[in-house]
Amino acid sequence: MKKFLYAILLISSISKAETFEEILQKAYESDIIKGKEYEVKSFEGEIIKAKAFANPEIYTEFGRVINKSNSSATLTELYLTQPLYLYGLRRYKTQEAINIYNSAKYGFDLFKREFIADIYYQFYEALYQKELLDIAAKELTFSEEIYNFVKKTYQLGEISKVDFLRSEKDYNLAKINFEKQQLLYKQSLEKLSATIGYLVKDVSGDFQKIEHIKQITISELPQIKIYRENISALENQENYYRSLAKPQFSVGFITREPFKNNYEAGFFLSVQLPIFYRYSGEIISARNKKAYFENLSKYTSDSLKIKVDSLTKTDQILRQQLKDIEENIIPTLNQQLQLANKSYKLKVIKLFELTNIKNDYFQTIRYRAEILNQLHKNFSEYLRIGGNL
Repeated sequence: MKKFLYAILLISSISKAETFEEILQKAYESDIIKGKEYEVKSFEGEIIKAKAFANPEIYTEFGRVINKSNSSATLTELYLTQPLYLYGLRRYKTQEAINIYNSAKYGFDLFKREFIADIYYQFYEALYQKELLDIAAKELTFSEEIYNFVKKTYQLGEISKVDFLRSEKDYNLAKINFEKQQLLYKQSLEKLSATIGYLVKDVSGDFQKIEHIKQITISELPQIKIYRENISALENQENYYRSLAKPQFSVGFITREPFKNNYEAGFFLSVQLPIFYRYSGEIISARNKKAYFENLSKYTSDSLKIKVDSLTKTDQILRQQLKDIEENIIPTLNQQLQLANKSYKLKVIKLFELTNIKNDYFQTIRYRAEILNQLHKNFSEYLRIGGNL
C-alpha cells in the first residue's frame, strides 16, 4: 500500500499544482471576461448616438407647367430642413446614455465579483477534498501498520481471530475511504475546471489560511450603483419626454424656379405641435420604473446589510470553534492515539480500544477540515456580495 501512496505522490509532483493567484490571473484573460468587456463597450455607441445632432432633410421637386396654349415652364423646388433640439433634449438623451453605460460597467464589476467568488469557492472546495485525501492517506497508513502488526501476532497465535478480522476490516474500510476520496478530489478539480474554462490537474495552497471579513460600505457596492444609475437614467428619460411634449421647431431654407430664369429663395420655420399626444405614456412609464428601482435599491441595501452581519457573526463563531479544536481537542487526541498505539503493542489495551481512539482522532481532524471549509465558503459569499481579497 505504501508503494501505491508513493506512486500517487509522484504523479502529483509531475502535474503542476496551480495556486489560486495563478488560476485567477488566467480567469481574468478568459473569453467570458473579454466578452463581457465588449458588451460594456457596445454602450459607448449609444453615447455617440445621443450626442449627435439630427441629420438635415432635403426635398427637391422637378416638373413642367402646361397652360391652355400648350406653352410650358419649368417648376423646380428645393427644401433644406434642420430639426432643432431645444429644451435640453440632447443633454437629457446623452446623460441617459451615460447612465446606462455606467450601469453596464457596474454590472461588469458585479459579474467579475461573482466570478471570483465562484472560483474561490471551487478552488478551496478542491483544496478541502485534497486535505481530506491527505487525512485518508494518513489513516490508511496507520491502519495498515496496525493490520500488519496484528497479522504477525495472529500468525504467532498470540491474539484471537476476532481481533485479526476486526483489524482486517478496519484496514479495508480505510482503503475504500481513500479510493473514494481520490474520486471526490478529481471531481472537485473537474468542477473548478468547468468554472474557469480550462483543465486544472492539481491545486496548491494554504488551506488553513483564512482571510478576514472586513467592513463593507453598502452604498458603494456595484449592486447599489447599478440601481442608482438606472434611477438617474429614468430621470433623464422622463425629462427628455417632457421636453418632447413641448413644441418642436425646425428651420429651413427654400429655393424655387417658378418660371424659367426666375428664382425665389427664403427661410422658413416649422413647428410640430403636441396637441393630441404629449408623451404622457412614456412619462408615466419612466416615473413608475424609477419608483421600482428606488424601492428595489432600498430592499437590496437592507438585505445586504443583514447578509454582511450574518457572515461576520458566522466567521467569528467558526474561528472560535477552530481555535478550541486546535488548542484543546486535537493535541489531546493525538497524545492518546500515540499512547494507545504503544499500549496495544505492549498488550496493555485491547484492539477495539485502539480502534475507537483512532476513529475519534481522525474524525476530529476531519471535522477541523470541515470548519476550515465552512470558513472558506463563508468568505466566498463575502466576496460575492462585494468584499475584497
